[in-house]
Parts: sequence; C-alpha cells; structure tokens
Amino acid sequence: MADASEDYRGYRITVTPIKDCEDRWDFEYRIGPFGGGEQVRSRSKTANGYMTTEAACVAGIEVARTEIDNLLALDSTKAN
Repeated sequence: MADASEDYRGYRITVTPIKDCEDRWDFEYRIGPFGGGEQVRSRSKTANGYMTTEAACVAGIEVARTEIDNLLALDSTKAN
C-alpha cells in the first residue's frame, strides 16, 4: 500500500490509499506547493470505493488535479 505522488502545475499531490469499511479502497490526498511549504488542501473520498490500491491512487490524483485547476482559476479571477 504505497502512496502515489505527482507534481502538477506547481503543486505536489500525494495520495494515500485507505481501506474502507466494505473492504474496498478509497483515498486521501494532500496538495501543497512544489518544493515544500504549507499544505493547501487535504481531502478524502469515502463513497463507493475501488477494487485496488492502484485504482484508488489514480482516482485521487485525478480529483486533486481538478481541485488544483479550480484553485488556479479562482486565483486568476481574483487577479483580474
């Protein structure tokens, strides 16, 4: 059960697969600035679940990417 990490648009995403109550895999992800610094977001998914840790990690990275895209879009709107 290894964590998955990815750098995306200036942020570091770290996803941890976690076992849910129905013996499926869910995930928790953390987003922080690339190169260190304060964590921006930490979230977990707790509905439905995935059959493998790999599937949970891929799903977690996809959800975190979407959140980063949304954060950057909000920041650019505030700047205008």
